[in-house]
Amino acid sequence: MSLLGQSPIAWILFAYFIAATPVGLVLGRLRGVDIRAVGSGNIGATNAVRALGRKWGLVVFALDFLKAFAPVSLAARADALGGLPEPEAALAMVGAAATLGHIYPIYLGFRGGKGVACALGVFMALVPAAGLLAALLYVQTLVLTRVSALGSLTAVNGATLFILLTPTPTPYKALAAGLAALIWWRHRSNLGPLIADARARKQERERSRR
Repeated sequence: MSLLGQSPIAWILFAYFIAATPVGLVLGRLRGVDIRAVGSGNIGATNAVRALGRKWGLVVFALDFLKAFAPVSLAARADALGGLPEPEAALAMVGAAATLGHIYPIYLGFRGGKGVACALGVFMALVPAAGLLAALLYVQTLVLTRVSALGSLTAVNGATLFILLTPTPTPYKALAAGLAALIWWRHRSNLGPLIADARARKQERERSRR
């Protein structure tokens, strides 16, 4: 029997406190860098790349992914919430708690990351096809544009549309829509530069046609 049994509240709290661990900040401190004082000041993987380099940024991304994927996957086991008659609503709440833990970590005064890696971990645990689609869209967009924020938004949009348009449980649809809205909100400071860049690219293409 799972240590936390079939208590949704216990799993929600477990997911939140695990995902609230600021791995980017911890790894940065171990390397003598406060990533909150570099670049955007965010504790997530994108800013970790700026502060610590690509290799350590990927490590931060992997750990942020795992700190959401692991608790949700454990909660979905048959000896945990997965053994409930209708576990989807409880698992969706665990997934939400994991993402919120990263974005609003109690250990840092509720000032955390943007939630992309954790949302990917949640998607991969609950709807693996959506998680894989998100990962592919992120990599493809990043390769084409070199803009991580654009890759993140494309990925969460793709995963959310997949979940909304396929026969997945209703609680997962609500979770996907909620996470997408939250991640867009967390990226609101990136939207202005992205729009300006898109306009500049369009003007450059128009000039090249003349």
